[in-house]
Amino acid sequence: MDIIHKFLKNAEKKVHGCTGSGNSVIMKCVYEVSEMNNDKKARRRHQRICEVLQEQEHMQVSELCELFHVSPATIRNDLTLLEKKQLLKRIPGGAVSTGRMPQNTIFTTRESLHMDLKEHMADYAVKHLIKEGMSVALDAGTTCYAIAKKLAESTRSCSVITYSLPVANALVHSEHVEVFLMAGRLDKQHESFHDDVALAAMKHMNSDLFFLSPNGVDPTAGITSSATDENIMKLLLHECAEATIVCADHSKFSKKAFKTICQLSQIQGILSDAALHEDIQRLYQQLGVQLYLAE
Repeated sequence: MDIIHKFLKNAEKKVHGCTGSGNSVIMKCVYEVSEMNNDKKARRRHQRICEVLQEQEHMQVSELCELFHVSPATIRNDLTLLEKKQLLKRIPGGAVSTGRMPQNTIFTTRESLHMDLKEHMADYAVKHLIKEGMSVALDAGTTCYAIAKKLAESTRSCSVITYSLPVANALVHSEHVEVFLMAGRLDKQHESFHDDVALAAMKHMNSDLFFLSPNGVDPTAGITSSATDENIMKLLLHECAEATIVCADHSKFSKKAFKTICQLSQIQGILSDAALHEDIQRLYQQLGVQLYLAE
């Protein structure tokens, strides 16, 4: 309603200065508000479609219509748009996930998935896990990017080691956070550095706490990643850290990517969200893994 009031006030100003119909100006403003709201709803719907497909693997148009209370035409348009962004694959009557094995998709694509969960997890990390004066290593995952943004908003003094350009950019104006960017040739698709130059620089860095973003978490395979070029950076950060906390929302559990970074016995905990199923929580607790669940 605040947005509508703002537009109506602007409309009143326009009406006083024009010779046309006041009603037409107001109707135009109301139309603009409606378009803004529709765009916001569409973005949220697109995000949820991607999240549902990650969990369900495939969905029919009719099921998505029922879930989001929109027409089949709207859903088909949504699926066409998301397929162009390589977030899903269209099939007759519906859509499927782009693959059962988790993929290391481009940074902007991954950033749009489970945004709310990442925000909660990042908030938990800054408030409860990162202590004053710590040296913190952040990989190029989107949850680590969310942590960097939360650090920038906080007053927590610490040092951050990273090979992620978005993480460094999020902290560039933060006076209380010292940033060490391990840079070399920029991978523009994943917005990170992982060539020989970056690797050589990383070998000289040690941290108190490393936040590791995987593609999958599995009791047998451990902490896994499909980020082929970045795996060596993740592994090195893990080996040079006093403690490693894995950042994995509930959708990453019981999934295996092709490369194991480390085993469950080699980490000090997993930061996840409260939607993690109770059976999975019990399993990992029985395995001796500390779970940190963000509400």
